[in-house]
Amino acid sequence: MASIEILPADPSYPAPLWALVTEAEVAPPTLYLRGALPAAPGVAIVGTRAASDEALRFTRGLAAALGEAGFSIWSGGARGIDAAAHEGALDARAPTVVVSGSGHAHPYPREHAGLFDRVVAAGGALLARVPDDTPPLPGLFLQRNAVLAALTRATVVVEAGIESGARSTAAAARRLGRHLCVVPRAPWDPRGVGCAMELVAGARPITRAADVIDVLGGPAPPPRRRARRSPRGAPPACSTLPLPAPPPAALASAPPAPPGEGAPARGLGAGGERGAEERAVLDALGARPSHVDEVCEKTGLPPRRAVEALLTLTLQAVVVEGPAGLFRRALR
Repeated sequence: MASIEILPADPSYPAPLWALVTEAEVAPPTLYLRGALPAAPGVAIVGTRAASDEALRFTRGLAAALGEAGFSIWSGGARGIDAAAHEGALDARAPTVVVSGSGHAHPYPREHAGLFDRVVAAGGALLARVPDDTPPLPGLFLQRNAVLAALTRATVVVEAGIESGARSTAAAARRLGRHLCVVPRAPWDPRGVGCAMELVAGARPITRAADVIDVLGGPAPPPRRRARRSPRGAPPACSTLPLPAPPPAALASAPPAPPGEGAPARGLGAGGERGAEERAVLDALGARPSHVDEVCEKTGLPPRRAVEALLTLTLQAVVVEGPAGLFRRALR
């Protein structure tokens, strides 16, 4: 099946791509489409190809939950996090879009050809900025990342190393003024260093679909009426990673963060309210691991603020994250 060519002058051309125009590139790219682009607002979910099992489960559940809430799920079709995002959307019978780094006659990776066929058959789309007969080339993947960020309302980075390609999508989202969300990950895990750096740069930490909807300004679009629950053996609607985050019930009751508080504070000695919160959280911790709920009780902080302080302290290596949301002071 040949792709449909969509030129910038065509009435159906996606207007957000005009944001990619620069002095060096005077027009947005021509697009090559198989399937149909969804009308539902899009969320891009990206991350490393060498993802951990728990990150794959989390991604698939997150994509399914966002799909059931009425969003379309976009990713790059790569191994790892990308594939899990597309599979999660398919679980929820939600539209999903693969933005390719090669022509559609050269699916990359090859073993995902069947997945790409299922995406189109389910009402989603394959989208590229190069003709069908173009083989995969390194530079094309960076270009597709910009398209992915431009055509979605938010980019979610689940797991990313310091040189992960997902960080180029994050950079494009930041440059284009799109929302950038990151799932926190232990900074000593090589697959989490990129996430930690994006959080320090100002990305919004998220741990479930409701957090993404919050970032987008909520409420979610009308949910899909006949969304299918995950099949037997598939992950739950939104399983969680062993991350420095409160339990879902605690997050649900947390007030939204005031404007400008999406990024963690940069230092324990930082002045103002944020520095005082970090000192209070550190004082509440000892050698015995404490759950985030216990930290909230001791400090009087709402869960969201306590988690942001814990993340900052973890990045500074003065607090150590353990399993199941437990934290303790680092041993000196």
